Amino acid sequence: MNKENIKSSLLIGSLASSFGIFISKFLGLLYYSPLSAIAGESNMAFYSIVYTYYDLLLQISQAGIPFAIAAMVARYMANNDYKTVLMIRKLGTSIVMALSVGVAFVLLLLTEGLSRQSLGYSAPLTDINNLKAMFNILTISVITVPLLSSTRGYIQGLKRLDIFASSQVLEQLVRVLSILAFSYLFVKIMNFESIWAIFVAIAAAALGAIVAYIFTVRLSKEDAKHVEELAAQQDYDATRTKKELFIEILTLGIPYLFISFLGAAGPLVNTTFFLDYMTKVNGPEIYDSAKLSVGILQSNIAKIANIPSVFAMGFSSGMVPYLSESLENHDNKKINEQITQIMDASLYILIPIVVVFIFFARDIYFIFYGNYNLTLGASLLCVSNIQLFLGCVAPILSSVLMSLKMRKDAIIALIVSFLIKLITFFPLVRLFGAYGMIYSSGLYYLVQIVMYLYYLKKTFGVDIRGTYGNMFMITLSSLAMVIPAIVIHNLIGFDYQSRLIDIGIMGGVGILMVIIYYVVTVHFSIPQKILQMDDVSIKQLISKLKV
Repeated sequence: MNKENIKSSLLIGSLASSFGIFISKFLGLLYYSPLSAIAGESNMAFYSIVYTYYDLLLQISQAGIPFAIAAMVARYMANNDYKTVLMIRKLGTSIVMALSVGVAFVLLLLTEGLSRQSLGYSAPLTDINNLKAMFNILTISVITVPLLSSTRGYIQGLKRLDIFASSQVLEQLVRVLSILAFSYLFVKIMNFESIWAIFVAIAAAALGAIVAYIFTVRLSKEDAKHVEELAAQQDYDATRTKKELFIEILTLGIPYLFISFLGAAGPLVNTTFFLDYMTKVNGPEIYDSAKLSVGILQSNIAKIANIPSVFAMGFSSGMVPYLSESLENHDNKKINEQITQIMDASLYILIPIVVVFIFFARDIYFIFYGNYNLTLGASLLCVSNIQLFLGCVAPILSSVLMSLKMRKDAIIALIVSFLIKLITFFPLVRLFGAYGMIYSSGLYYLVQIVMYLYYLKKTFGVDIRGTYGNMFMITLSSLAMVIPAIVIHNLIGFDYQSRLIDIGIMGGVGILMVIIYYVVTVHFSIPQKILQMDDVSIKQLISKLKV
């Protein structure tokens, strides 16, 4: 394979996207374990509740406008219509700010009801007041983060991806450092109650956004000035009116909003109904244990789940230009090949991670969070791998449909899966408690995957039967990988008292597992098929990824 082909490879582009996202996600992982230790695992339930609503409110505040700004700016810049570009920037930012201020105002009005519904009406008044205060703090982020996103959308449209990426990293870095420094200051040095660590963590999102916004504006000042100069030299008026641009922005943004909103529906159902329903069914005396379970599941385990989800997001963003090009060329055969390749590559990475998470759930949870509630945390992590795996595959297929302009089909699948989630949530929670949230979320993602594959087969004749065979062999290879690791781990013996020692043990068996997995899968010619190479030595693989 020559360099020209490698550079245009769908797989390499997707892996590059994964690496960029990984940096931001990795920074996000750094603060979580110390925050949990300072705040207490029970208080992490507040954090999970607030941030579930934060994700939802952020989608409403932005309404897909940054995505629309980026796409439209790129298009009109290519057409040398700089006056229209400036109008897009001003109009897009104005829409985002109007929406975000409106959403923040509504949030202030609804904090009482949201707090009582999320915690259950039998929750202590202290907890309800704490959650109300957190929602009030959140309103600042609901305004500042969308402003930053609209600015990034403009920069992205100008193809200044260096500034775009640097801004993301800086935002996360400021947020992480603020959380660690101020939570320690207030709780450990000034002896404030541990709940103050959560107040700090919520406020840090706004601080990170403000610093990143100033950074982005300053660094892109020359680019903005250049566009203004080109607009002044343009000898004809803008080709679009404000009304036309307003309609175009909403047309591009609203479908994105629906997809994002429905994609976050699973955690939203958990956050809104779990504590209230559990206390109604089992009595108020189980409130504390239920709050602990939802905090572990939606905060601690959700952070661990970010590790494999990075690849899902990377593959999703990396595939867009390639599938769009094949769609433009009406090349259904190429579309089939690309979808099969991305599915095979995703499974090659995801399945061994999930298998390791199942068999070493106790060690992984201990490394991240210590031995606080270790048995419960490890059990929830082990079972949640059902949801984790399906929740990584579903967004990849969702992005495939979006790239192939199948937005209507994607929205239908998400609506149906949301209804399934809502219908199954209550009986499953009644039967299985916190585990019922996991099972209903697993069904939520499974329905999406089945419907996505049906629509792809119906529209483009996509056939992934070969992927099922690869999936079986990858699973066998993953089991072959963990069996010797389990034997060695058990022979060493471990009492789960030193996280540093467990990191050393898991690091050693981890290296062994990677070697075994590589050797076994190469024997079955799995990576050769995915990478479309006759040979796949480590040296060749590294040289391929470096090009």
